[in-house]
Amino acid sequence: MQNEIVKSSLTEIMSIGKAFAESGMFPDIKTAAQAVVKIQAGAEMGIPPFAAMSGIHIIQGKPTVGAGLMAANVKGSGKYDYRVIESTEKICSIDFYQGKEKIGNSTFTEADAKKAGTKNLDKFPKNMLFARAISNGVKWYTPDVFAGPVYVPEEMEVPIENKVEDIQHEDIADDAKTEDINHAIAQLESCSTKAELTRFKKELPAYIVSDASFIAAGKARYEVIMATPAQ
Repeated sequence: MQNEIVKSSLTEIMSIGKAFAESGMFPDIKTAAQAVVKIQAGAEMGIPPFAAMSGIHIIQGKPTVGAGLMAANVKGSGKYDYRVIESTEKICSIDFYQGKEKIGNSTFTEADAKKAGTKNLDKFPKNMLFARAISNGVKWYTPDVFAGPVYVPEEMEVPIENKVEDIQHEDIADDAKTEDINHAIAQLESCSTKAELTRFKKELPAYIVSDASFIAAGKARYEVIMATPAQ
């Protein structure tokens, strides 16, 4: 999981950040310094630069990781895995594994979300519950996947008066795309053959299939499928 950028000098990181900022591909980034902060945050968590630019958001001064990227890193760790046991608009339950051994369960319900004031619960209930369940599970059972504690954006309490200042780069369209990607990653678990995986990808829009987090999760799922003996 460790990325070579961790060993790079500040000059190299700044050069990469400048290139990302000037590309115009990341609407939430206005300056090279902002890009460098994302890349450095990702480097400290073992996340490659492009994935960090796409999946990390700085909210109230804290780096938050999208649920899809968090899930992909668990799958790609080579040490841990997870399985979505139940996913509805009322509950998300995820079992976590180390190798073949189940090491725990993380469940997050609609009631839990309301207590925590989870954002966008009415718009994307399944995705919001998945985000909170996967985040709790990572903290409880797979903390060494990242170099420190990680949070999903849904965990951050943003006062109404500060929302524009703190997350002004996040428009409705981008939020919807992020949730679509997270949901698609969760659905990869239902693909049990190479044909099903291929068919599922063909049904998805290009912005999901080309997303770095989805690509990593899809690759991890493919490796699991190929390693499973045919019945």
